[in-house]
Amino acid sequence: MMISFLLQVFSLGYSQHVEVVEKGMAENLSPKEFMIPLKNAENYTSVLVNRYKAYSPNAYVGHLFSAIANDAKKDGANAYSIISYKKGDKQSDSELILDAYSLNDSEVERMSELLEKNTVYIFGEPSVSNDTASKFKINGDKKEVKNNTFFRAILKENEELKIVKGGITGMAIWIKWKPEQFNRFFSFSGLGVDGVGISGNGMGVGFNTGRINPVDRDLGYFLIQVLKESQ
Repeated sequence: MMISFLLQVFSLGYSQHVEVVEKGMAENLSPKEFMIPLKNAENYTSVLVNRYKAYSPNAYVGHLFSAIANDAKKDGANAYSIISYKKGDKQSDSELILDAYSLNDSEVERMSELLEKNTVYIFGEPSVSNDTASKFKINGDKKEVKNNTFFRAILKENEELKIVKGGITGMAIWIKWKPEQFNRFFSFSGLGVDGVGISGNGMGVGFNTGRINPVDRDLGYFLIQVLKESQ
């Protein structure tokens, strides 16, 4: 059952149509694991790998990004810039266009230092058709996150957050502050499940019947650029 569930989850992220709409100059690059978001690609000594377009009828923007990122990282891209996003409907496709780049090692290190750190994001359900919310607790306080938005909690130095979804039979995770720790991203749905299970890196896990899923770091940093904070 678990294998079947994960296959369904991954198919959501990578079943969109992806095209290379402009071929770049970079060739024979090694595959990459992570793409850094660039606000202005002109400020970097970067080489365009490709311009990609993903599209699908009324698709969630996160699924479009995951489809592009899957191809771009295989092509050797380690950075990207958002060109445009168009939300579709029953008559037209949703469409996302990204430029993917290859940055040298020193620029990757510099950009990694500039990324937001030690912030926890929880994404609402990837549904744009209704305004329902998911309820949870952080350190005992009741919180909620609406569909197609995110909830944000900033980790303070030496602080630990406990996130609980559900009651006695739910699930809890603990996240500790660490120096220069990349943001942590989670969802209560199958959105962007990052591997099988949850482990390490300052996070403890308590399993029962609830689910708090880690979201892939690529997808997380992308979504906080395009989604709104839950109000």
